[in-house]
Amino acid sequence: MRIILILMCGLLLQNCSSKNARIKSPNDLKSFVNEFCTSPKNTSTDKVIKVCASEFSKDLNIAENKSLLNAKLKLADIVNHSLVSNEVITHKEGKGIVKTYDLNATSTLDEVSISNYRVVHKKIIQENGGWRVMTLLSLKVS
Repeated sequence: MRIILILMCGLLLQNCSSKNARIKSPNDLKSFVNEFCTSPKNTSTDKVIKVCASEFSKDLNIAENKSLLNAKLKLADIVNHSLVSNEVITHKEGKGIVKTYDLNATSTLDEVSISNYRVVHKKIIQENGGWRVMTLLSLKVS
């Protein structure tokens, strides 16, 4: 019985160590994020909105929470946002021509409810002594 338990533990540990992905360079990070976020199965359709977020922290719990919050903000921005713009145009003629043009645009989210979203996939990768968490959310459009 002990031999079977030791063999099972050895197999489990071997599987865990062989599947760990590590980010060692910016190119590794870029390829992981591109593979995760831009694959055809992870893109939005007319009936389902999908968003992807990637965050880093030395603490795994913080990285997971930051990634989920960032994905929720992206989803909320797609579902319900407003754009407030302020434009100032000044044109003077006389001794000299003075022209000014200022445009201030702000995107605001006011009390948005994004219930019924679903975490489709979460990927955790070790990076520079910390953790990179990539989260994919989906929301069905009714």
